[in-house]
Amino acid sequence: MKLFEIIKNNKIYAFLFIFILLVNLAAFIVSTSQKEIDQEARSIKDGTLQSETDKPRIKTVLTKEKLEEQREKLNDLMKSNPVLYLFILFFELLILFVIILGFIFDGYFITRWFHKKPPDIHLFDRPESVWIISDIFRVILIFLSCGYAFAIMQGPFTRYIPILKNENFNMVFNTGVINVGAIAVIFFFVVKKYGQSLQTLGITFKKTISSIVIGITGYVMVLPVLFVIMILTLLIIKLINYEPPVQPIVELFMEEKETTVLGFSVLFAAICGPIAEEIFFRGFMYSALRKKLGILGSILITSVLFSLLHTHIIGFLPIMVLGILLAYLYEKTGSIIPSITVHIIHNVGTVFMVFIAKYMNA
Repeated sequence: MKLFEIIKNNKIYAFLFIFILLVNLAAFIVSTSQKEIDQEARSIKDGTLQSETDKPRIKTVLTKEKLEEQREKLNDLMKSNPVLYLFILFFELLILFVIILGFIFDGYFITRWFHKKPPDIHLFDRPESVWIISDIFRVILIFLSCGYAFAIMQGPFTRYIPILKNENFNMVFNTGVINVGAIAVIFFFVVKKYGQSLQTLGITFKKTISSIVIGITGYVMVLPVLFVIMILTLLIIKLINYEPPVQPIVELFMEEKETTVLGFSVLFAAICGPIAEEIFFRGFMYSALRKKLGILGSILITSVLFSLLHTHIIGFLPIMVLGILLAYLYEKTGSIIPSITVHIIHNVGTVFMVFIAKYMNA
């Protein structure tokens, strides 16, 4: 009875929910049919039926042979392209230096904590938000519906705009549109529906330098933790002989050849994505949950959901820890700028490492 009452009071959102379900169902049916057609075509051409699992995959776990091969490529690169070799070497040494610096920072701040002298990183008194948890679902339904509608409507233009035929470009472009739509919907809810300022989301450009410095410091401190977790995770999956699937965005960077698509993808992954995700997860979702669940519960839930969004078993714990840092910085500083700073730095570093791996695997 209560469910019917909720639906009655939210008819538009119920319609959007049904629309999203139908679009995903149609996409699943089309995808399944296309796979069957592709398999039949390969079996006719090659005389064998090749399944998806038979296709060559990007290796995600480094073996001893792979390390030897990469070492040989680095030696060849030192002779053929010393500038690129020095850049890769500098980047790897920079990561090592930052990790060591992170251990030093951690030791220093842990010592201060034991002496009950924690650092004061408070920057702003953020106004209390008035939106509620149900608004999170409303925002998700609106921007997903708009994103799907946009993807459907762009179909007729594909024949006139060649780049739209590129599946990788479509994936990144449509995700980018969804992110922009999400920010617009969130701003509408905060400013128009509830009459609050953007500072309620932590969006303020006062003390920007201090915010960025706090973000950088926080990332340096958490990097050793991420490094240790990643090493342990890799050891475990190697022990159980499991090879996890590659993230779609990583696969895109590794396989895409067109410079325009790669450039657009880098811009999205390194800049646009982090900004949109921080506004949604920390600015909007965390603020709504915090009123009901408190600080600790809200940090944990948003961090787990943030990690699940990236859907990768190897990165689940490191991304969750990163999400905890992002929420902590948002809570303590009262600004979203430190969180955005950390997110951008992390994504830029990840993109660099993927491109280095792409070159070494070429």
